[in-house]
Amino acid sequence: MDLTTLITACALTVDPKLMHALIWHQSGGEPWAFSIAGERQPQVLRSMAEAIAAARSTQPGDVAIRVGLAGLPGTPRSVTATMFTPCSNIAAAARQIAQFTELCRASNRSKGDPIHCAVAAFRGSWQRPDNGFADAVQATVAKDDAPDFEMPDGTGIDIADSNSPRQSAAHETTPALPPPPTPDDDERARQSPLFPVKAKLSENSPSDHLATDRTVAGEQKNDVPVARLKPSQPLADGLFVSRPGQQSAPKTE
Repeated sequence: MDLTTLITACALTVDPKLMHALIWHQSGGEPWAFSIAGERQPQVLRSMAEAIAAARSTQPGDVAIRVGLAGLPGTPRSVTATMFTPCSNIAAAARQIAQFTELCRASNRSKGDPIHCAVAAFRGSWQRPDNGFADAVQATVAKDDAPDFEMPDGTGIDIADSNSPRQSAAHETTPALPPPPTPDDDERARQSPLFPVKAKLSENSPSDHLATDRTVAGEQKNDVPVARLKPSQPLADGLFVSRPGQQSAPKTE
C-alpha cells in the first residue's frame, strides 16, 4: 500500500495533503520511527517490535518523544503498539490537529490561519508552538511535492481503526490544551446530565397552576389515573451541585 492511500483512508478529520506533508517532515514516511525532544533526526527501526523496545528503553522515562509516522506526542513509559500502528497513529494525530484547529479559531493567536496555528501547537505545544515546522509543512502543501511511496509490509489499514477513531483513544497522549472559560452556575447546570436545571416557576399564582393541572387531567382518558399533589405536600427542590470548570485535555509536550 502506498502512503497516499494510507493517509486518505485514516486521516478522517484533516486534509490528507496537510497530513501527508506533516508526515514527510516529521518521520520521512517511516512508520517505525520515533524522535526525542531536542534531536533533529528521528531514530528509524526495522520493525514495530524493535521500535517499541527502543522507544521504551529511552532514558529518562519521562522525556518527551514523538512516535510513528505523524509523531504522536508521548513519553517512553507511555509507548504502546497502537501508537506505532500506522492507521491509528495517523488518525490520532489528525484528531489532535482538528482539536487544536478549533481552539486556534477561538483564540487571537491564529492571525487568520488556524491550520498553521494548529500544526505549530501539535508539533510543539500550545505554550511553545513550533512555527518553523508549521511553515515547512505549509510550504510542502502549497507545492504539493510530498513524495509518495510504498509502505513496508505490515502497515496495511486496520479497518476497525479507520472506522472507529475512538478505539485507540485510551492509548493516545492528549495535547495540553488551555482550559476553556469557566461557565456560570446556570450554564454548568444545563451541561450536567445528572442535575438538569428545573424550569423557573412562573409568576402565576398557585391557583393558576392547579387550574392548569385540572385542565390537563380533564383531557386525559378517564381510565388513566392522574397523580395529584396534595396541598400539604411541599414541592421538592431540585438538587444542584456546582462543579469547578472542566479542563480540556489534547496534550502535547
